[in-house]
Amino acid sequence: MRKKLILLIGIFMSANTFSNVNYIDLSKISNESKVIAAFNYIKDNQQYFDHWTNEWSYDKPQIELIKNLRDTYAAFSTLATKNEDFYLLLGDIAHYLYNLNDTAYYRLAINNYNSAIQINPNDYRSYWFLGYHYVLSNVPILGIENFLRAQQLLPIKQPADFWDEFAWSTSLTNMPSHCIFAMDKARSISGIPGSFESQLGETIYKKIIEVDKKLSYKKEDIWSASQGEKITFTSRPLGVKILVDSTWELSIYDYKDSKSAFILNPPSIKSKKGEDINYTIGIIMKCANNTDELTDYINSLIPKNLSKNEIPFSDKYEKMIAYEFKDHKTYKEMGGSHTYIIGIERNSPLYPGLLLENPITLPNADAGKVTFYTTSDSQDRFKGKIFYAIMLDSCEDIHEQSLSIFKALFENQIIIE
Repeated sequence: MRKKLILLIGIFMSANTFSNVNYIDLSKISNESKVIAAFNYIKDNQQYFDHWTNEWSYDKPQIELIKNLRDTYAAFSTLATKNEDFYLLLGDIAHYLYNLNDTAYYRLAINNYNSAIQINPNDYRSYWFLGYHYVLSNVPILGIENFLRAQQLLPIKQPADFWDEFAWSTSLTNMPSHCIFAMDKARSISGIPGSFESQLGETIYKKIIEVDKKLSYKKEDIWSASQGEKITFTSRPLGVKILVDSTWELSIYDYKDSKSAFILNPPSIKSKKGEDINYTIGIIMKCANNTDELTDYINSLIPKNLSKNEIPFSDKYEKMIAYEFKDHKTYKEMGGSHTYIIGIERNSPLYPGLLLENPITLPNADAGKVTFYTTSDSQDRFKGKIFYAIMLDSCEDIHEQSLSIFKALFENQIIIE
């Protein structure tokens, strides 16, 4: 939980305000005057507890706010109407108490938001509120997961406050492309920059570092790796993310002469003859000129003495071609070579990095200590269009097995912007 750290992004979120409670319809819970008065107390004082602060410097005593919110939580818990707005309100009060260092309410906030989801799983507010609670508690994966779920359920008239909070949250989880996207959405809805953009927008833009496709880069300068269920290799300049099983061998090549390569050697496959046979999957990424054609580039990679067949392979990308070709003289003792090559053309997206970003979890400091962190810079994508050539180099003796693995990798483990 977050009480051990603060994230520093230039000047942090000392002046931000959040308005989740403003999206709760109290009339669906109760019309009693004492309930309305308690609800108004929360709204009138939310600037004190809608965020966490390390050093209390406000004009109201923290202990007084904690007591009043505890009493309000207890009183609201006894109300007869228990719908999604009821649980969202209890969740918000628990979240506010957690912000005031009353950590016993951390789990209560989660439980109440989840109760709201159980009652109405199509209400975007529940995922929004829960996602924000998780992000500010340094549980970013669950936080962003819930924000993205809320995004799918947004009404036609979208609240600018959702996107503003999404911008805050993605800035905390080192997802600058999502943050810029959210800032643009908030501004387009309200007509003015949101709270986050007004305070820290320029800081986020400066964290996107330009790269030049005409230069050369060492592989470690444009690729990053993260460990999870699979190892994720990401190159923002090349606009690609590849998920690789830890049992696979791989080679990554430097970016030079406008291209780079990523070579995979999965474990060998046993043929019907009982032989262990190796095969290779290669990905070549080339920054193309405006006049270059994908078909010409892919054909240049296929030996001219071999006949090829254009095949339907996938509809994953709009500009894509696929060829299959065989050579009985190569790998003759294994039935001959059987090769596939997939060509893909992608132009620079509006928000480079949007499909590649994953939330990061900050390390916790020692108990009782506050540690300051800053999010890292992120590289931009190479400008213009990029050609991707994805190849399976296999043989007839293991054709079906290797093709099945190749297809699964292509559909599920290679993400190209």
